[in-house]
Amino acid sequence: MQIFSPDSEVMEFLSKVTDFIILNLLTVLCSIPIITIGAAHTAKFYTSMKIVRGEEPSVTKSYFKSFKDNFPQVTVAWLIVLLVGLVLAFDWYNVLYGRAASMPILLKAVLGVLSFVVWSVAYCMFPFEARYKVTLKELFKASMVMALLNFPRMVLIFIVTFLPYIICAWYIEWGLAIWLLCTTVTLCYISREFNKQLEMLNKEEEIVESGNNEAC
Repeated sequence: MQIFSPDSEVMEFLSKVTDFIILNLLTVLCSIPIITIGAAHTAKFYTSMKIVRGEEPSVTKSYFKSFKDNFPQVTVAWLIVLLVGLVLAFDWYNVLYGRAASMPILLKAVLGVLSFVVWSVAYCMFPFEARYKVTLKELFKASMVMALLNFPRMVLIFIVTFLPYIICAWYIEWGLAIWLLCTTVTLCYISREFNKQLEMLNKEEEIVESGNNEAC
């Protein structure tokens, strides 16, 4: 039957689903030391964005290539983000259980927005590092611009990122199956979104370079 042919649309779809599942499992395993979370997520987006673009890379080979190449810089960036995150976590602990529990609701809202911005910058950092070779300063600057310019989209990405874990907690007996299904769908969606944003950035850079060449 043609449906089971290696070149059929069904088999190509199942192949991509399998690739995304492998990517998510590799990311979980490689994130266990905590210090490697940055490199693990960068490698995940490096490979997943290739899959979405139709480049069909060898998943494991592509993943560990990116992990090795980006580990030095992205680990430094991740540790900086982690430090900021720990400070924010301490602030939230004080807000919820400590002396700052009586803090005005407006200040709590400001802390919430600040926490979300930090998360957004950190999240944008991984696909940007996966696509471009830039300095640490340029990485943080570009990630912040990318996060702020796409604030509504980052809200949606935030929801689809954490929704699988909420669903898993609600239906704990089906947790693993739900996690595999939901994270596969969300990784595909998020990779498509970041690909669109980075392609737009490439086009803008080409326009600028073209304008500079004409001016010369």
